[in-house]
Amino acid sequence: VHKNMHRIFYTLWVFIILGYSLSFGQDTPTNEGAKNSALDRYCDKMDQSFKKYGWGDSGCRFYNWLHVRNSVLGDPLPWVVFGSESNTITEGRETTIILCGIHGDEITPVKFCFDILSHIKANQELYQNRTVVVAPLVNPDSFFKMKPTRTNAHKVDINRNFPTKDWPAKALKYWSTRYAKDPRRYPGYKPLSEPEVLFQINLLIRYSPHKIISVHAPLTMLDYDGPKSLEQDLQLGAGKTNNGPQELLIQMGQKANCYRIVNFPVYPGSLGNYAGNERNIPTYTLELPSSNPAKSAEYWGLFRAAIEEAILKDLRQKLGQETEMTAPPKGVAMDAIVEENKSTADSLKGITH
Repeated sequence: VHKNMHRIFYTLWVFIILGYSLSFGQDTPTNEGAKNSALDRYCDKMDQSFKKYGWGDSGCRFYNWLHVRNSVLGDPLPWVVFGSESNTITEGRETTIILCGIHGDEITPVKFCFDILSHIKANQELYQNRTVVVAPLVNPDSFFKMKPTRTNAHKVDINRNFPTKDWPAKALKYWSTRYAKDPRRYPGYKPLSEPEVLFQINLLIRYSPHKIISVHAPLTMLDYDGPKSLEQDLQLGAGKTNNGPQELLIQMGQKANCYRIVNFPVYPGSLGNYAGNERNIPTYTLELPSSNPAKSAEYWGLFRAAIEEAILKDLRQKLGQETEMTAPPKGVAMDAIVEENKSTADSLKGITH
């Protein structure tokens, strides 16, 4: 009896030790696992939105998403990189950043960016030796609402919240006088208060792009902000351009059935002001003709060649002046870079579902 009891206790002890060893050696839930779950939920929401707007399958789970930051309400702010991320810096590759879904009630740009993702993935040989960074939904909190809104969850217009030099003196004044305190255009109580803006700035810092394409709706135009002014270097009537950023603007318009080009004013806190005017990064704003989701396929057909032209255009030697693409804003954004670097190891891992 004593021998049997001894064997039973010995067996139980072995199982306890073995179980402890196995559990100690196994991966417990990690931040990476949490990110996977967050991106799964993000893709679920994207699938629902595609179904809602009659767009078919989003293909969200077929991309290698990178993810560091979240929106106000905790949705991921992911992006996709085509081309080697490490070679972007070491080889100085031509780099383009494409941003969509800045205003959630501008529906068609989100589908437009997913069309870009699908197109590049299917035609990667066309874009060899280039890096393309695509963030298809910068403002998920507003887009995923039952009734989408322009502003984010803090009710801030994130295209008026960049820390431009004129923000302190003009942002709230413009909002009050020019827009009669329209809540849709509220720039926030201070610049860089919103995570969605911080996300965009850190993409600029991380990739040092040679150009930015920001897609909006529904103003039916192409606009340019960046090195040299249109008034000085672009004579549309005479068809005279320099061989650089403004030339690309003309080419994009021509590739899109002579789409209207407008020298749109810049605003305190806008991306065009922050990146184009202050940091000399050629910044192109494509305003699609409408936010009607039923027109999405038509818009991709109209602008696909223009997007191809923009990505393939090499602006590295044609900017005409030094850019300040990696220069962070003072104070809070510098802290953001430190936080970003802490998460670099995670963000460099492609997440495939």
